[in-house]
Amino acid sequence: MAITNTKDRLIALALGVLIVMLGAMLTGGQIGQILFSYTIIAFFGLYVLIGTRGQASDVDAQPFLKLTGGLVTLLGVLFAALWYFHFQNPTYTDPVYWLGLPRATAVLVYGLWMPPALYMMFAYPYLFDEYIWDSSEAAEFREMERREAPGATGGDD
Repeated sequence: MAITNTKDRLIALALGVLIVMLGAMLTGGQIGQILFSYTIIAFFGLYVLIGTRGQASDVDAQPFLKLTGGLVTLLGVLFAALWYFHFQNPTYTDPVYWLGLPRATAVLVYGLWMPPALYMMFAYPYLFDEYIWDSSEAAEFREMERREAPGATGGDD
C-alpha cells in the first residue's frame, strides 16, 4: 500500500502527530505539556485541512483555509501566553490576577475557550452557503418536498 495522493499524506501526517502526542503524554513534565499543547493545535489544523481537501474539487477552499489558519495561529499564541504565565509562578503561591482569575487561568478561560468559539460562530453563517448548503441543494430539497407534499402523510399523525 503506497501513499499516493495529498489526502493520504495528510492522514499519515495526522497519525504521526497523534504518535508525537502520545509520546508527549508519556514523557510528561514541562516539555511534555508544551509539546502536547502544540500537537493538539497541529492535529486540529490537519483535521480541518483533510475535510477541506475533500471539498476542494467542488468549491474554492481558500477562505476557509485562511479562517482556520487564523484560528490555529490564535491558539498557538494563546498557548504560548498560557505556558509563559504558568512557568513564571507554577505553584501559584502569589498569583497575579486578571479579570478575577490568575493570569494563566484567565488566558485559558478568556483566551483559549471564548475567542475560538466566537471566531467559528461568526464564520459559520458567512461560509454556510458555500461550504454547507448551496442553491442547487436548496432547489433539490424544495423539489423533493414539492413532490412528496400532495400524498405525504408524514410524521406523527
